[in-house]
Amino acid sequence: MYRANTSHLQGNLFSTLDKLPSGVREILETSWAGTFRHEVFGRLDEEPFAVLYSTTGSRPNVPVNVLVGLEILKSGFGWSDEEMYHEFLLNLQVRYALGYENLGDGYFAIRTVYNFRNALSEHMQKSGENLLDVAFRQVTDEQLSAFALATGKQRMDSTQIASDIRQYSRLQLLDEVLQRVNRMLTSDDQSRYGLLLAPYIKGKSGHYVYRLQGGEYKKHLAQIGPLMDQLITELASEYADDPIYQMLVRVFGEQFILEYDEVQLLPGKMVAATSLQSPDDPEATFHTKNGKSYRGYVVNVTETCDPDNDFQLVVKTQTESNVTDDAAMLVEALPELVERTELDTLSTDGGYNSPEVDPLLDEYSIDHIQTAIRGGKPDPTQVSLSDFTFDFNHDDEPIQATCSQGQTFPIELGRTEGRYIGRPDTEVCNTCLFFARCQVRPRQGNHAPTLYFNQRELLLARKRQDLDALPDHLRNLRPPVESTVRSIKHPFRHGRVLLRGKFRVASAITASAFMVNVRRIHLVLKRKRPAAAPALQLPVNHSLQPHFPAFLCFLLLSYSFRQLRRCNIVLSCNNWPHSLPIFLCPVPLTLSSHT
Repeated sequence: MYRANTSHLQGNLFSTLDKLPSGVREILETSWAGTFRHEVFGRLDEEPFAVLYSTTGSRPNVPVNVLVGLEILKSGFGWSDEEMYHEFLLNLQVRYALGYENLGDGYFAIRTVYNFRNALSEHMQKSGENLLDVAFRQVTDEQLSAFALATGKQRMDSTQIASDIRQYSRLQLLDEVLQRVNRMLTSDDQSRYGLLLAPYIKGKSGHYVYRLQGGEYKKHLAQIGPLMDQLITELASEYADDPIYQMLVRVFGEQFILEYDEVQLLPGKMVAATSLQSPDDPEATFHTKNGKSYRGYVVNVTETCDPDNDFQLVVKTQTESNVTDDAAMLVEALPELVERTELDTLSTDGGYNSPEVDPLLDEYSIDHIQTAIRGGKPDPTQVSLSDFTFDFNHDDEPIQATCSQGQTFPIELGRTEGRYIGRPDTEVCNTCLFFARCQVRPRQGNHAPTLYFNQRELLLARKRQDLDALPDHLRNLRPPVESTVRSIKHPFRHGRVLLRGKFRVASAITASAFMVNVRRIHLVLKRKRPAAAPALQLPVNHSLQPHFPAFLCFLLLSYSFRQLRRCNIVLSCNNWPHSLPIFLCPVPLTLSSHT
């Protein structure tokens, strides 16, 4: 049964923290744990998580903000589950960050964490909603508002993240699938197919590959195809709904092809990047970038970048299969970013450029600043379309062009929509020194110079012109996001998340982004923190002198205990007796007298 956690809103009169020296307690409260407690734990809305719990009367849940907080700390510090649980039990900073002030409070078994993750995953599968992402948006939006951060300028970048899967060779992957098919079968079916599967189920899949002699690799690959085809046909009636059988069907379709009723092995270059990389993570895909191979996912990060902000916050993370294009993630993220923030300028690299991106940015009136343009650069020895300047009508269609040498000529619509033709003066072009290298020179048997281009080419030319004219202060907005990406990946060893599956990887990335924001907020608060705690001045009237003990007790009980212990109390009086019952005060007490 769901119950909101409000225990941290009311401090304990006596707690483990009271046994700490005042200096140590101040260190604790001003450490990252204090920032986490106020900026994440204290802001987290638990209500969206109520759908994970039963509505009938039952045992109350372990606090949601504690469980979510543990997930954030686990990813933020790169802990294993055992390390996370150990820190929760014994680390005073972690317990304070999660709202506990006594070491013995809030105990639960580690199995509770596993059950919570399973509930989150099941909810994602049923509804398509990642509740951790919902929490990140809610908390981050409150932080943006609380610190008055400008959100008009934002930047975006992507990175590869590896899943915790083994790197299989092609033959080893097929053998591993057959081993799992064998484990799926009933005992009777295992006996029935025992001879067929015997060569592939002796030991682990790696052992099967290592036993092969030179030159036998392709032969064994070809033998597995007909066996898989036979299993798919004969097991369909009984095992069609089993995930292992469906994996068998998938891997057969990705690795083999039927030609004239014969099973043929697909050439390696024809195997899609979306093909199965590991039976343990069916959603992981294969991608090659800058000559390096990746198996896993791609992460897209968006953060604020207004130079007037004291610090910047990550506002969104996305995790997709690593064959997903950067531009596609931008298209997906843009509507939410516009709804949540005041986005008007977006800085990216050249990967975020596509025919779908440009009209969407125009729809939301967002300036797109790219530090590079996707595709090959124009030949610097040739005069390209970006060397021409264009005039446009009210429909943003080109009506006139001017070359780099100053000749102006009209632009006409082509026969096909979105295509344009410009016809400069032949005599002027023939006398131009750059004519032999110019884009208007005659081609394909034409005798007159002509400029042909389409809407897409014109858009790219304008982008290159805007990039060349970009001032340094705008050009330098994007690069720091690479540091943010590095900060999010840093807790994961060698860019590898020790998790499998898109949802689990996405949750870990979101949790790490939570912690990146906490660290940034903490650094700013640390710089702005006053050198000493403020003093609370309490003027005391002479008429209260005989009743001082009762007055002090009433003061301590009625005044907010949480505020009081953060202050120094200064009693200011006239000719006050020297013997004061200061043992009644649980906070630092300073006496001052004057006449």
